[in-house]
Amino acid sequence: MKEFETDYIEKLINIMQDNELTEVTLEDKNKSLVIKSSGYKPVIKNKETQKEEVIEPVAEAVEETKPIEEKTNLVPIVSNMIGLFYSKPSPTEEAFVKVGDRVKEGQVICIIETIKLMNKITAEFSGKVAEICIEDGKPVEYGQVMMYIEKD
Repeated sequence: MKEFETDYIEKLINIMQDNELTEVTLEDKNKSLVIKSSGYKPVIKNKETQKEEVIEPVAEAVEETKPIEEKTNLVPIVSNMIGLFYSKPSPTEEAFVKVGDRVKEGQVICIIETIKLMNKITAEFSGKVAEICIEDGKPVEYGQVMMYIEKD
């Protein structure tokens, strides 16, 4: 597949809506595509008829085509929980890691706040931070890539 075709993407969006999915990721050798939806269906009650009408959310395609290196030792660090992503221990302190930083196995690389609990996420191996995919203070979903580390 040379490009992700619009018809194919529209079919995926319909499948997402029919199955109440919030995210689908497509990847091939040269690019990736992430389709995200808000995942909820607002209901409006008509005062005259007393009937409830569901408004279907529109999924949007984001992060279109990102080059993927053919030979790579980049390892995605994915969230094992939902919550808020924090790149630093407090708003006034420096980030745990920045792109280009070297990390050691067991080193804290971020925090995910879930139900007012601060969960420290540590590196499972040593390497170099290649990319941080989430902004500080933004929501993170289970299985979402938070960063990539180039493994030693």
